[in-house]
Amino acid sequence: MAQGTKLQSGIRSRISVATLVAVLALAFESQAGTVLHFQNGSVDPTQVRTNMSSVFAVSAQDYVLQFHSSITESDKAALTDMGVQIFRYIPDDALIVRATERQLSQFAATGKVNAWIPFQGTMKLSPSLPTLSVFSVGRMENILVAAFTNEDAKNILQALKNRDSELQVLDQTDRFVAVRMDMAFVSNLMSMKGVEFIQKLEKMESLNFRLQDGDMDTSEVAPKGDYSDLNGFEAGTKVMNFESMWAKGYHGEGQIVSMADTGLDSGVADSISPDFTGAVKSGYSFGAGAKTWSDPMGHGTHVAGSVLGRGTSSGGALKGGAYAAEMVAQGMWSTIIDNLTVPPKLNKLFDAAYNDGARIHTNSWGAARNFGVYDSMAQQVDDFMWNHPDFLILFAAGNSGVDMDRDGRIDPNSVGSPGTAKSALTVGASENLLAIGGIQKKISELKTAKDVWPAEPIWSSKISDEPNGMAMFSSRGPTTDGRRKPEIVAPGTNILSARSHVPGAEVMWGAYNDDYVYAGGTSMATPLTAGAAALTRQFLMQKKNQANPSAALIKATLLHTAFDMFPGQYGQGSATQELQLRPNSDEGYGRVDMKAVSELGNATRFVDSEGVAEGQSEDQTVQMKSGTLLANLVYTDAPGTPSAGAALVNNIDLIVTGPDGKVYGGGDSINNNEVVELSGLKAGRYTISVKGIKIPMGKAGKQPYALVYTSR
Repeated sequence: MAQGTKLQSGIRSRISVATLVAVLALAFESQAGTVLHFQNGSVDPTQVRTNMSSVFAVSAQDYVLQFHSSITESDKAALTDMGVQIFRYIPDDALIVRATERQLSQFAATGKVNAWIPFQGTMKLSPSLPTLSVFSVGRMENILVAAFTNEDAKNILQALKNRDSELQVLDQTDRFVAVRMDMAFVSNLMSMKGVEFIQKLEKMESLNFRLQDGDMDTSEVAPKGDYSDLNGFEAGTKVMNFESMWAKGYHGEGQIVSMADTGLDSGVADSISPDFTGAVKSGYSFGAGAKTWSDPMGHGTHVAGSVLGRGTSSGGALKGGAYAAEMVAQGMWSTIIDNLTVPPKLNKLFDAAYNDGARIHTNSWGAARNFGVYDSMAQQVDDFMWNHPDFLILFAAGNSGVDMDRDGRIDPNSVGSPGTAKSALTVGASENLLAIGGIQKKISELKTAKDVWPAEPIWSSKISDEPNGMAMFSSRGPTTDGRRKPEIVAPGTNILSARSHVPGAEVMWGAYNDDYVYAGGTSMATPLTAGAAALTRQFLMQKKNQANPSAALIKATLLHTAFDMFPGQYGQGSATQELQLRPNSDEGYGRVDMKAVSELGNATRFVDSEGVAEGQSEDQTVQMKSGTLLANLVYTDAPGTPSAGAALVNNIDLIVTGPDGKVYGGGDSINNNEVVELSGLKAGRYTISVKGIKIPMGKAGKQPYALVYTSR
């Protein structure tokens, strides 16, 4: 896949994430077919094999089967015909399978096999788990076990019960088992058949940026609360240019967005806030002990208001981006533990929403630790999107952006799962533009500033005074395996949106009046982006004749039109320059720009392809007099393997070939979104190619994709 290339009268090189991606890609490709890459290290399977017993196992066990070269559809068909179960892909060129030694030996006679080894031990173990030692005895941890099959999960749970008398079963749904267990028994799990991955059951939190006592004070200018002091920037939609879409008749009609959060206002459609009257298609309660989808915390109501609040209580002044859309509300707040109770099996959320017609699902929550990893939660997101390619799932990147090395720039690698999912649209927070209301202090005046943002220019800046800057708390990528995250940003500071009317609900960054509150965080940026996705979907359906646009096409359109905030709010050329040229792992491709979406005309082409096979190419040609060419490729990849050293499974490339034969793009085997951006072009015919590089787990051997390109 092509790492972004930007030309302005020539090629402008990119360092930062591009360098990391290139190094990782080279490291993996140089050892293709000879080494297995796991999160906990790499293994030469031929060396492991020499130490194994030659006695054939009678019963089927779980193995990693590595091929000499690319895995083909006929290879997989041959294995299946032999009765071998295929579960996952492991780089390089390997499959996790369930088979007998005899079956594997029989298949190896084809000459296609490099080696096979048992899938066991630390291969299955998340690096987030504490190191196992004699001191593990008696240490209790909440553990999430992902099994390969539902039956495996039942067997695993029973085996744990037999071994650990102190075991507490937290949840067991289909192939997922959540338990509180003695860490001494993790070694037993590592050797059990059917275990795919073992990780900590991370605490999931709403991703509004939490203030400390004293961060709010009475010396700040207080808003009037009667709407006379509003200037249009409060909701965050103005910075994103939603007015341009609204003016052309796109308000979200016919679109259904689902939100999984702390709930929505009263949780009863007949008594809900006027801002949501007629907006709720259905509601579900997933909160432990909760009887309705009400919002006793306040976060979910604010989020919902940013997606599609009608703005009724404010006379239309404070409405969401897709204010004519409908919502499937999913409440996950538990008053028993005063926190979210996210189901370990995320399909509980996604299935309910999808079956009720939602095609966009927004999530302003995640893990605030174990950053950058691709785990079972991220895998579930990718799995659902792979099987439901018209369902776009959004996740907040997180609020763990800090400057611990004190260099005046936010440190990398702080995105939490499930925001690390490949195919999810992961959203970071840029600044809103607001001088009254919410938090108007300098960052240095916040209680935690001296510990996490101690250096200039961050130290002396404010939270919402520069819309082309990033919120200092916004989590940055890349992921542990080098992928770009977040992919896009939206305003996430001092956002004014709907207030929950449940007694005791939080006011977060301060109340405007009884119906609206201020808040900040990637929690706030994500629903604004979900509203943008809903309008983009409506635009593609009504204007571009895309009857059922894929999630990849919606995502590609948003990335294609994003506004590059380079160089950020602190100027260009210094060591503290905030942003490099897009794409990067700070702003992704840039800030959501709905004006740019509304202006996509005949110069832009949309391709929603059923897929390209390995070794094949699908080409589009553009005859240009001169000017610029921008092409964005996005694809929903097959779900990765949490134990693998790289999340990407299927690798396709975006390549542009000029009239002189010069080639732009190509060579990235890390990301499933890519761009080629050219300017100062000579006249001639340009070919935009999507090439299948390696597709071990395609759909009938193909990887579907979306391509959006504009020539001017």
